[in-house]
Amino acid sequence: MEPFFFGTGGALYGAYHQPPADAPGPETALLICQGIGYEYMRAYRACWQLAETAAARNAHVLRFDYGCTGESHGRQHEASWARWIADTGEAIAWLRDTTALSHVRIVGVRTGALIAAAASAQTRERRRLLLWDPVVDGKTYLQQIGVMHESQTHNMNRYRPRRHHHAERGGDEYLGFHWPSAVVDELAGARLMDYAQARTDDWDLALSPGEVRQPVIDTVAARGGHIVEMPEAMDWMDIRAQYRRVALPQSAQPMLDRVLA
Repeated sequence: MEPFFFGTGGALYGAYHQPPADAPGPETALLICQGIGYEYMRAYRACWQLAETAAARNAHVLRFDYGCTGESHGRQHEASWARWIADTGEAIAWLRDTTALSHVRIVGVRTGALIAAAASAQTRERRRLLLWDPVVDGKTYLQQIGVMHESQTHNMNRYRPRRHHHAERGGDEYLGFHWPSAVVDELAGARLMDYAQARTDDWDLALSPGEVRQPVIDTVAARGGHIVEMPEAMDWMDIRAQYRRVALPQSAQPMLDRVLA
């Protein structure tokens, strides 16, 4: 794995997983669009595992941090949804230019699936996307993690003097991450199905237990896509699982079977 910076002004941090010279299978290019906030942290190991497994199958894999997140340049309050979509476009361009492969496949994790769909919608190229437990409606997602944040803060305030209580609602914090309006307002208006109607990209789904979204399943099936049923429980919306790291001991290969096909 090679860490580096790329994009306009070298502002984006990336991790490039190059396939070994003797890797079997056709040569491909794969971009992993990770989630944001606490879900980025939970799935970090799984995305690294997925990248290493894909590289062993002769895929050039890029993981990267959106602007103002992770190791990329910028502060959290400078982030924007539009910038993250543009960053994804730059990551696609880097992979295409580096590998000379015109078809870049994408795995999108949670909000990363929304970002991947939005970035793909800005080009005429048909792409293969694997949507892993995708966020279907941004507004609903923000409400859900807002409730989780309120519950967590309420429990923490029980052990603090009242003068040191943290606000339980009404702020810009979501489980330890402060997102500006340029992220929240645009994410609230983002819906995965909007991209399904306008695009002919090849979509597949990877769904963990409890993450079934029937309209999405029906849409993907109607487009000729496949559903990868993951045995590993992610429990994204369970506050008790907030610090539990995600791994893919059984699902990595079936997921790659679809996106690298």
